[in-house]
Amino acid sequence: MELFELILLLLVCVMASSVLDQMISRMSLPLLQIGIGLAAALLMPHLASVYVDSELFMMLFIAPLLFREAREADKASLWGNRWSILSMAIALVIASVLAAGFILHWIIPSISLAAAFACAAALGPTDAAAVSALGSTISLTRRQSTLLSGEALINDASGVVSFQFAIAAAVTGAFSLADATGSFTILFFGGILIGLALGFLAKQGIGILRRRGYVSTTMHVIYEVLSPFLIFLAAEELHVSGILAVVAAGLVMQEHTLGMVSPETARHQMVSNSFWEVIVFLINGILFVMLGMQLPKVLQPQAMDGVRPSVVIFAMLAVTVTIIVMRLLWITVLELFHKDPESGSRGIARPRQTVYQALVTTIAGPKGAVTLSIILTIPLYGHSGRIFPYRDLIIFVTSGVILCTLLLADVVLPRLAPKKTDEDEEAQLQTARISVLEGVVRELRALLDENPDSEYVPAGRLTLMRYRTRLMHQRFIMEGHGSELEQLMKEILEVQQKRADEIQSPAYGKPESERMPYYSILPGIRASLGYSYGAENVGSRFETPKGRLFLRFLKFRRQNYSDEKAARIYYDTCIFAIDLEHAAIDYLKQEQESDNRERADAAKLLLEEHEACLQSLWGRINYGQDVCLVDDRDYDHGFHQEMPEGMRANTAEQFRMARQYTDEVDANALSIELDQIRRLRSEGKITENAARELREQVYLMQTMYLE
Repeated sequence: MELFELILLLLVCVMASSVLDQMISRMSLPLLQIGIGLAAALLMPHLASVYVDSELFMMLFIAPLLFREAREADKASLWGNRWSILSMAIALVIASVLAAGFILHWIIPSISLAAAFACAAALGPTDAAAVSALGSTISLTRRQSTLLSGEALINDASGVVSFQFAIAAAVTGAFSLADATGSFTILFFGGILIGLALGFLAKQGIGILRRRGYVSTTMHVIYEVLSPFLIFLAAEELHVSGILAVVAAGLVMQEHTLGMVSPETARHQMVSNSFWEVIVFLINGILFVMLGMQLPKVLQPQAMDGVRPSVVIFAMLAVTVTIIVMRLLWITVLELFHKDPESGSRGIARPRQTVYQALVTTIAGPKGAVTLSIILTIPLYGHSGRIFPYRDLIIFVTSGVILCTLLLADVVLPRLAPKKTDEDEEAQLQTARISVLEGVVRELRALLDENPDSEYVPAGRLTLMRYRTRLMHQRFIMEGHGSELEQLMKEILEVQQKRADEIQSPAYGKPESERMPYYSILPGIRASLGYSYGAENVGSRFETPKGRLFLRFLKFRRQNYSDEKAARIYYDTCIFAIDLEHAAIDYLKQEQESDNRERADAAKLLLEEHEACLQSLWGRINYGQDVCLVDDRDYDHGFHQEMPEGMRANTAEQFRMARQYTDEVDANALSIELDQIRRLRSEGKITENAARELREQVYLMQTMYLE
């Protein structure tokens, strides 16, 4: 019953921290949760002493956290910085364990060297979740984020393995370097191999079930949530590292589909991401609340085990300083010899900036939930059945170091690396949207150019124009000369209408009744090019009431046209629309020479859009034709009695293919959009927050194709 009450209390505390976090903006969430845990322990002291089995604790908290981190890791960035990450995650951990362990044993000799090493090993892992929680006030570079996330992913495993060896030595009183090396090799590489194998099997299993239609959204989420626990248990049963197995499996089970993404998969991803966010928030919140609940217990006089409080505080501060100094020196050396892939220069060429960045990276790696979850697994009793010596004291020192590093990060980081303002974040998101849309437009344009006669081309043209419209809208918001764009767009419509009036004038010798049939479908063609809000109607107006009435009548009559007649009308209307695009292009080319820089830049952007419209119109005329017409601008405006020589009447076929493949092409375009987001994120051109928000928007659009 006490365990159930403890779980209930932890959940209430986490919920309260979420509410108070909105009210107390100056305090970081981890520190707030620690404070709530401290208050809960003072009010209900009997629950703070409830003991949780160490293996159960490890599986319940560490396994899902590491699995999620591995699932979200950017493998390309991790691989590109692999040597730096491995150096920090393994070599730095070992060096810190030795240095901090000796310092702790030197200050408090009654703590055995093995137990001191266990304490230092628990302090090896950094907590990426703590950085994220503190991240509301900091801004990190791409390399800093990659190093911190990669280090937190791997050093969790190295810290846990080192801790387990140190505890085994402390419990048994015996340690063999040869045996430890052999066991470490089996645990380390065995855990990785088992994790890779189980992760591959798990991924193939869900794939088979999905292809056979057995996977619902609920089942998919349950499958993902159960995976880290089952993999951890299986690895432990095989006497290898369950932690490393979970990390390896998480990397294998990443879902980065480069091809078509089904709507079902999009929905699964949306629900899965939301569910995991809740789980990770709960786990981290529970661990920080439990840290606060430990403080009253370890501050009691009997927890000091006869050691003077001043000595314990000094040991805690000394261990903190040792870990930070070791980390700073290590990262500084790494950064001084790191070669920037873009500039080609090494950090040693700018030593002051390099040391400054190393200091930020050092402080941005506080100890947190993982360290606490490791240290709380110290057994209550040793090998002989006696109480584990100085257990509460070791937990107190570890808790103090966690608090010191969290406070240091909370106070110093906002001053060393202040976060950009909300306006800057919104600007970053808009820039990211533009970069992604530009990449999608390039990909779609390349696909259409490579396969000009594909059955997907008619639908592809419409999809491309929709993306160009989205891109234009984002540019209109972002480029900083929205007023010039708006004014130019109005002027272009006036130029196009003027040109349409010239074509419709009696000087061309075409009676109104002859021109009406193909003018009647002009708004539809212009709308498919991206014109909207009345701009699609430019060119189809008539001066006489009789003409306007007859134009409305044709909209009902044209559905009875034969395929050949419809094709002729569509061809003539495209020629008319092409003429209007040329009028816009000619005008914009003149405006590009304007002395007004903003107006010239706006004209350049609009020129790209109208040239794309022109290319799309010629693509519709020449699609599937044996003879392709060239744009010689010598147009014969009128109602032709037959198609140009060598051209077939395939308009109806294009419409049919556009309707048939539009959902498939749109879904594939969204898949390309996801791929562009991943590529830009891996190259460091957009932030993780921007990438996450853009992905969520794409997932939401993908669900539209479920019906």
